[in-house]
Amino acid sequence: MKAEKLWDRYVEYTADLTEHARKLAFAAAAICWFFKTPEITFPPAVQLSLVFIVLFFIFDVLHYAGGAITLRMYLEREEQKHWAKTQKELTDVLKPKWVDTTATIFAAAKTLVLLIAFGCLITEFGYRIVQQREDKAAQKTQTTARTATPVP
Repeated sequence: MKAEKLWDRYVEYTADLTEHARKLAFAAAAICWFFKTPEITFPPAVQLSLVFIVLFFIFDVLHYAGGAITLRMYLEREEQKHWAKTQKELTDVLKPKWVDTTATIFAAAKTLVLLIAFGCLITEFGYRIVQQREDKAAQKTQTTARTATPVP
């Protein structure tokens, strides 16, 4: 497979990842509302999840902004160097790997914080399930104790 086709696939994958990650981030925020109390407060794990969701959207913007700024700066520098040498416009340029570093870091960061946000929500779900089981066991124990106690 040609390198150009592989890079096209890479672009497709990252675009799909971003699209789905954004949908998941909005879904996670919606799930957080499920846990709000009547006073509109959230359990600590859900609050933490909301913080990570906000970080996701910040990193999402920085992913594209950082990548665009780094690429622009590199291209402008290469155009200036080429113009100084040849007095012609630059038509082809080799892009070193470091140019994508900023975008790659923020893409990884946004994916990681989204996973952490869902981890926080899963923690809250698990806590509630355990708490519900403990409450049922306590009720059962109280009921058994009441029925087993002889009445004088």
